Amino acid sequence: MTDFYIPPLMERRLLNRPDWHQYFMAIAKVVSTRSTCSSRPVGCVVTIGNRILATGYNGAPPGETHCTDLGSDEQIYCARRAQNVPDSLKLAVGCRSLHAEENAVDFAHRFGLAHLLAGATVYTTLSPCIRCIEKLKNNGISQIYYELSYESMDQERDKEWETIAKNTFKVYEQLSISDSDNQKIAGALIGITSERLIPSS
Repeated sequence: MTDFYIPPLMERRLLNRPDWHQYFMAIAKVVSTRSTCSSRPVGCVVTIGNRILATGYNGAPPGETHCTDLGSDEQIYCARRAQNVPDSLKLAVGCRSLHAEENAVDFAHRFGLAHLLAGATVYTTLSPCIRCIEKLKNNGISQIYYELSYESMDQERDKEWETIAKNTFKVYEQLSISDSDNQKIAGALIGITSERLIPSS
């Protein structure tokens, strides 16, 4: 892993503030830290009019045991792999996690915000699977920005999902956070965020 320079607060103030896309993707990355999936953490943010409508991360439904709570320091536990369910069937059986996009959309429904989903934008740390593509489409999501392209052992299926997504959403675009925005955002997360720069008068 390469060294990453985090400028001190006085220096960070000279960096431009992140634009909306970088800002929301950074929040999706923070949301992913709540993930309880042992395979890969995913975070999702749903926005409308540059305001956050809902967030979600992947993990077991409420009341069920999380994969990250099982296993040991030496052995990572995954419910699907423990049952020897092949990758090709993981969306149907075996995996106990709800996906980040599913949880974000379900949150909006649970709190009476579903009517705001039409035309909304999704920022997710992983491009959505076919199940989430269909759920987002059915709820009228218009734009999707993702950090990492979904990849599995079935590359042909992965390509098919990508084609469906490109033909489904008004915008379907990969998005990485720039180095300068990473520096500013990481600096805000490490140490004290709101240290005074100008003395009280």
